[in-house]
Amino acid sequence: MALHGHGTRSRQVLGPARPGGAPRQVEVRVRRYRCQACGATCTVAPWEVWTRRLYSLAAIAWALALWAVVGLGLAAVRGRVSPWVHVGATSARRWRTPRAWVEAVAERRLLVRVRPWPRGWAARRAAAHVASTVAGHAPPSAPSPPLAVQAFWGAVHAA
Repeated sequence: MALHGHGTRSRQVLGPARPGGAPRQVEVRVRRYRCQACGATCTVAPWEVWTRRLYSLAAIAWALALWAVVGLGLAAVRGRVSPWVHVGATSARRWRTPRAWVEAVAERRLLVRVRPWPRGWAARRAAAHVASTVAGHAPPSAPSPPLAVQAFWGAVHAA
């Protein structure tokens, strides 16, 4: 199967560059390739970019850990992960995205190395399971605990 370059495009990714860093929005270049035999395309992106996700994998793991392990409210977590300071009036106090991430993990569409948890667990408890599992994938060179920091650095290896 022969692939050839089909072009590049930009993609916006949200999240801090390091645990506790300022939230940012960065533009990353992704490369598309087309199979010359069947015409299918594939996209190649940096590790922190996940299909159909606006936030980096590290930012997702960090947010889940801050919410479920550290115990911050979702508005406080959003302030540490999202660079967007303007949100709609109905979502100013409630951020649904972390619950959607937990659901995506449960459905094996995100952080696929995380083992399933028992049915009926509340989203926050499941998020703690996700964060602690991802933290276990942090490389030995990652900064030492707390668990939220380990989750940030372990995200790439838990994908």
